[in-house]
Amino acid sequence: MSDLDEDRVRAKAHALWESENRPEGRAERHWMEAREIVALEDSYSSTLRPLEETVEDTVEPLIAVESHGDVPELTDLGDGRSVPRRQAAAQDADASPLQPDMGGRSPKEK
Repeated sequence: MSDLDEDRVRAKAHALWESENRPEGRAERHWMEAREIVALEDSYSSTLRPLEETVEDTVEPLIAVESHGDVPELTDLGDGRSVPRRQAAAQDADASPLQPDMGGRSPKEK
């Protein structure tokens, strides 16, 4: 670590120590925390790239759009209706009326 970095770590550790009201016996913890903060500050600029470097002129099309023809749509599922008609549902309801629940007994057992 260079002298400049050591000075930054020392200043950061001192600031941490003072922010905690100058407690006794925490010097090692303050130094470790200060080293981590300085390292994060140093690496911060290398983790960010300007937008111009990240966006290319030619953008590849989305795979979902490319393979759109491979996925069946509602119109590809057949010629028949996919939902029941209202008349057919009414006829089915009339054909088999609901029986009241007898609690497991037949009507003659009452």
